[in-house]
Order: sequence, then structure tokens, then C-alpha cells
Amino acid sequence: MKLFYTTNEVAEILGVTASKIRFYEKKFRLRFERNGRDRKITKKDIDRLREIIEVKNAGTLTLKGTERKINKKTDLNKSKNALKTRLLTIRAFLQEALKEI
Repeated sequence: MKLFYTTNEVAEILGVTASKIRFYEKKFRLRFERNGRDRKITKKDIDRLREIIEVKNAGTLTLKGTERKINKKTDLNKSKNALKTRLLTIRAFLQEALKEI
């Protein structure tokens, strides 16, 4: 398995055009790594694109609705990760306090 894929490879994997990949990158504010002009797309990026395409192709949402749903999920994941980090910090603090007792 490769670490990075090109736009054309990802388009072939997902069954869409390369221009659609670039469109989704811009519309959904995806941040692919770049090597000069070439995009370096990871497996995680492909999974995110696949999710976008599946939600869009479900047919019940417009592109704007798809964007809202995906961005809302992203915001929830960021909040969840921030909370997890905070809880781990508190846990470390409490473990240190227990050692001092």
C-alpha cells in the first residue's frame, strides 16, 4: 500500500474525475499535502473523500447540505479530540497528585 496517491489515482479509486477531486478539495476545505504542483493524497484523505461522495450520492442532500453535514461532523470530531486531550491532562494531574499523597 502506498503512502501517497496522485489526484488521478484517487479519482480512479473513487470512480470520479480528477476535476471532481479538486472541486471537493476546495469546497470542503480539504488540505492535501503538495509536492510543487502535485497533490499528495493520503489514505485518510481518500476515506474523507469517499465519505463526501457517499453522502452526496445518497441523493437526499444538496451539495450545500452535504457540505454542512460533513463540516458539522468535522467540528464534532475536533471538539471530541479537544475534550479527550483535556481529560488526559486532568488525569495526568490527578495521578501526580496521588503520588504526592
